[in-house]
Amino acid sequence: MHGHRSTAYNPSPMTSRRPARAASAAGARGRSHHTLAPAHLGEATAAATVGVVVGGIALVITGVGIIAMALTISSRYGGDPPPDAGSLSLAPALLGVAILVLGGALTAGGLAVFAEARRARLLTGILSGVAAALAAGGALLAMANPPPDVVLAIALTVATLVFGVAAILLLRPRR
Repeated sequence: MHGHRSTAYNPSPMTSRRPARAASAAGARGRSHHTLAPAHLGEATAAATVGVVVGGIALVITGVGIIAMALTISSRYGGDPPPDAGSLSLAPALLGVAILVLGGALTAGGLAVFAEARRARLLTGILSGVAAALAAGGALLAMANPPPDVVLAIALTVATLVFGVAAILLLRPRR
């Protein structure tokens, strides 16, 4: 009934017209943007930026906790704290403030990247790289000091990975 033709199989013999094919892979994907990621970032960079914001919020919470611990360190000694209890709280308080500032900067930087603020990618990428380096150093210290704290080292290693990948994606040139 039908002769042999060298065209593609056509399940509907009502037409003999061949389907139009895209000239490139970009054309095959379509012209519209069907993703939750902002168009100016792309999916990988948007996911990394969400990781930076979440990590920044976690650092803010950690910083507040360290500051609270530092301010209440003399109460751990009961009614008779040592005479230098005030100086014992100085280093943790300064560390807590530094972690709080870094977390706030990462959170604000991530939100600025989503808002397409000028130079936000550069600054947030640099801050993410600094956070990755600090987390890597913390992971090494957590394992080097006896007894090693494996859970803390694993958490810091994950933070190193998240902030490091975010730094790479935020600092790469746009395509």
